[in-house]
Amino acid sequence: MRSLRSMCGVSQKGRCRNCDVRERCGLKEGVVARVERDMLRWFGHLETMNESRQTKQIYRVNVCDGKDGMSRPRKSHVDYIGDTLKKDQIIST
Repeated sequence: MRSLRSMCGVSQKGRCRNCDVRERCGLKEGVVARVERDMLRWFGHLETMNESRQTKQIYRVNVCDGKDGMSRPRKSHVDYIGDTLKKDQIIST
């Protein structure tokens, strides 16, 4: 949002809403929605790849097996994709 505000010439002291700044710049969706859409696009590209490609092999490896000290378990890329699919109601829970 900071870069969008500077492009539009709106300071944070101007008390202009983020949705108004996005509208001025011609963006129809929020940053989170755009990142999720691009993540799903990359997931679709990965699924169509040949199994022998190194990118797909790295994607398939589960490196998040345990906890890091006392913190919660790390999420893998597949977990983020699953959460996005469930949130957008593309798959049922």
